[in-house]
Amino acid sequence: MAKVYFTSTRAPVKEPHRWYQPRLSGVSKIEQLLKMSGILEDIKKGEIVALKTHFGVRGTTKSLRSMFIRKVAQMVKSKGGEPFVTETTGLGMLREQCFAIGKIKAAEESGYTSQTLSSPIIIADGLRGFDSVAVSVEGSQLKKVYVAKHIAEADKVISLAHFKGHMNAGFGGALKNIGIGCVAKTSKYDAHIYSPPKINDNCTECGACVKICPVDAIRDLKIDVEKCIRCQGCAEVCEEDAISFKWTSSKDLSERFVDCAKSVLDLVGSANIKYVNFLIDITPHCDCCPYSDNPIVPDLGILASDDILAIDKASVDMVNKAPIIADSMAINVEDKFHGMYKWARSSYQLNAAKKLGLGDIEYELIGVD
Repeated sequence: MAKVYFTSTRAPVKEPHRWYQPRLSGVSKIEQLLKMSGILEDIKKGEIVALKTHFGVRGTTKSLRSMFIRKVAQMVKSKGGEPFVTETTGLGMLREQCFAIGKIKAAEESGYTSQTLSSPIIIADGLRGFDSVAVSVEGSQLKKVYVAKHIAEADKVISLAHFKGHMNAGFGGALKNIGIGCVAKTSKYDAHIYSPPKINDNCTECGACVKICPVDAIRDLKIDVEKCIRCQGCAEVCEEDAISFKWTSSKDLSERFVDCAKSVLDLVGSANIKYVNFLIDITPHCDCCPYSDNPIVPDLGILASDDILAIDKASVDMVNKAPIIADSMAINVEDKFHGMYKWARSSYQLNAAKKLGLGDIEYELIGVD
């Protein structure tokens, strides 16, 4: 049975006249949580440690606060490690989050800088999102995954995931932060879309797709699927909707998330990846959305574990047991994420991870004061 350590972010002040109590801060509590969980204990002097998080995009207002990431970075340094904070580019070729420069600019606008994080920011899949290492994987659906190059090169990875809902996969936690957040564009495409793009008969031959293709894979109104690196740029730029593709179902997307996660664990080594889930500002949708809705339940706390499945299962259970917040999207049903998104179920990701042996679905929740 896996161990999942938990600290509440509530600050019950038993002595209201004593207002100056810094130990009640979530930043102080995460330090104690990480010490008790021991997930940083195997970091050796000189090891490069990737702190994988999600900066959100312009307009997101409830992504993970920088001071939590900073505290983890400082604790890694105290062990002799060399931390860097990392993200990957988004799928596509038009928006700023699709490229490293735009990603960093948006991050800075939201308060994520090398100064606030006490670590450099390095985009793990390169300037345009294609720097990767190909990994063969025996997944439920995928057989090859392209892991972001700087994730592959790191000695250790610590997932710092803002736990929240997800409009297609039900929820986003450690499995998504590793499975989608640590892979390059090509695998993001493979997770979200069933097959390579195809040019239809209503093409007007404007040439926009030819210009945007980074690998010269489009000629004579045909896409060379052998050369195509599945960036989705051609479909984005086509004003006539003459390029077709089909989004994956919620169940298939969830299973492909997990296939990608397995490839990262296989490449980096499952013992070299640790997980922290922040059950704070638990919004109904991913931080990829350019806005933030009301949280669906109150802030619950922070979880830490060395088991990717157990920590997500514990997070889902805690959210489902929590009272809903009025004027939020949440519906008071057994699976709150399914209640919001009828096509999605929390069990899709969890069962897929269990099937692939990524962790233990049974866990012991250990409270840390």
